[in-house]
Amino acid sequence: MSALLTAISPLNLIYMLVGTVLGILIGAAPGLGPVFALAILLPMTYSMSATSSVIFLSAVYGACCYGGSISAILLNTPGTPGNVATCFDGYPMTRKGEAGRALGISTVSSLVGGLFGVAAFALLGNALAQLSLKIGAAEYFLLAVAGLSLVALAAKGNALKGIIMGGLGLMLTFIGRSVVTGDKRFTFGTVYLEDGLQFIPIVIGAFALAQALILVNEKGAMSASDSKVSGVMAGTREVFKFPVPLIRSSVLGTIIGIVPGLGINAASFITYVVEKNAAKDKDTFGEGNTKGLIAPQTAIGAVTSSALIPAFALGVPGSSSAALFLSALSIHGIQTGYSFYSKNGDMVSTIIWGMLLAQFAFAILGLLGAKYFAKITEMPNSLLVPLILMLSVVGAYATRRQIMDVVVMLVAAVVGYCLERNKFPLSCLVLGLILGSLAEDNYCRAMRLSGNSWSIFITRPISLALIIVIVVCFAWPFLKKAFGKKNAEG
Repeated sequence: MSALLTAISPLNLIYMLVGTVLGILIGAAPGLGPVFALAILLPMTYSMSATSSVIFLSAVYGACCYGGSISAILLNTPGTPGNVATCFDGYPMTRKGEAGRALGISTVSSLVGGLFGVAAFALLGNALAQLSLKIGAAEYFLLAVAGLSLVALAAKGNALKGIIMGGLGLMLTFIGRSVVTGDKRFTFGTVYLEDGLQFIPIVIGAFALAQALILVNEKGAMSASDSKVSGVMAGTREVFKFPVPLIRSSVLGTIIGIVPGLGINAASFITYVVEKNAAKDKDTFGEGNTKGLIAPQTAIGAVTSSALIPAFALGVPGSSSAALFLSALSIHGIQTGYSFYSKNGDMVSTIIWGMLLAQFAFAILGLLGAKYFAKITEMPNSLLVPLILMLSVVGAYATRRQIMDVVVMLVAAVVGYCLERNKFPLSCLVLGLILGSLAEDNYCRAMRLSGNSWSIFITRPISLALIIVIVVCFAWPFLKKAFGKKNAEG
């Protein structure tokens, strides 16, 4: 109770509210994302206590990841890279005039996932962090392969086009210097390409700017100017009609968040594809399916809390965002690891309460502001297209301040527009971009650790289990067909 009273002290509540507002605003701006938000706001924590700084940063982090869904749903422009999967079914809802309903679903799904992640942080943090240390290069490679095996499932009714797009995504990740060997690949003597093609400009171009090109050919606005924004509360209630997707995405998001290196991008996309594969109405995914919006947003909410488990329990930051949290603690002389839990019991409890309350903060503000956010769909396309263009250019440039990132975004927009017109699934391209480097780098590391012996993949229990899972995933369609034929004959 003393920890709860500390968390709800007036000063900490003010920090939480300010962090939530700033997080939503930064998250809704395409291309910036939680790392940018935490980095630029970290100096504000210098004068705070350690507890207040973590509460403030938790509010910024959770609200930023949620805020990215606002622009993803309304403009098909993912505010953060992790919100790409939110576009797949969120934006089609907006096109149907259901922007309010989509925002309600997104908000409550993020809240449920966030609460699940905080619960995991509170109850299982230390034990789960210890387990994550058993995952090495071989396991990371197989995790990436397992994710890539979902390419055919991510393709909407055309496995061949899905495999082509996944292969294209993999090819793009080969550009630049190899992380393991340092060799230059496909740089064509260009210094810019030595760092590889950046994920954010490609995603902004292929989704946001490509959508703007489509809107150029359409007159009027996405919704009538006199239409009433409704369905927000109906959307919040609709979420609870799908308890299985909620629980499944929360669990998957929490597990993926705990594993260092995967993060929000992989979590949102993998849960989306898993949910699509599990659904009976998979043909409606990509057309405004409720479960297609619930899955990625729930996973995003779960990751924001569970990703901090290895950082706090072991001092091992699994992402740039987690590293910034550790920086905030180190500024105040707090050491993470076992001593963090054994010597700072009251602080840990207060931080958990603060993280819990931060989830409700962005949810309340999101629901209250949903009808105002949705008004952007009433803007004429003649004004909306220049707005998307401006946000896209700023988002692509802001991360690294290189004009070539803007050029890459423009090229990606043209390519994305052509692919979209010819029904090629951009989701498979994104899957290849997310998991390509993870698979290649960890395969090389695993082979070096084992002296170029493939035995490392079958002598480690977790990697062997992952191989079995991958084989079953590939064989399942054939097994299902065979069992179905056998039952029909019986």
